[in-house]
Amino acid sequence: MKPQREGGGNNIYGDDVRKSLLRLQEEGAEENAAYILMQRIFPTIAPTYLMRDGICHKDHAMSELGIYGAYLRNKENVIMNEQCGYLMRTKVSSSNEGGVAAGFAVLDSVYLN
Repeated sequence: MKPQREGGGNNIYGDDVRKSLLRLQEEGAEENAAYILMQRIFPTIAPTYLMRDGICHKDHAMSELGIYGAYLRNKENVIMNEQCGYLMRTKVSSSNEGGVAAGFAVLDSVYLN
């Protein structure tokens, strides 16, 4: 489950999803509207060299490509619906979190081969 807020560290995984859904149902609050239920994907893991504090570490990592879009409309008139950028981030495979600003991932570059 993913909450609709920024900053990372707030996603809910595994058995905790069921517990959270039951808790939200018991509370009867509107808070459940703040979450999106998503299927977890497991990307390819690759050996990677990472630098932290000037020290090189070898670890297993995964990358995620995020595509940004802009959508603007006025009632039925779509003014803009465009792809407008991307962000590539890489994180160690042992981490459930992936926020760059939160320190769980790093900005990366696309390398196509």
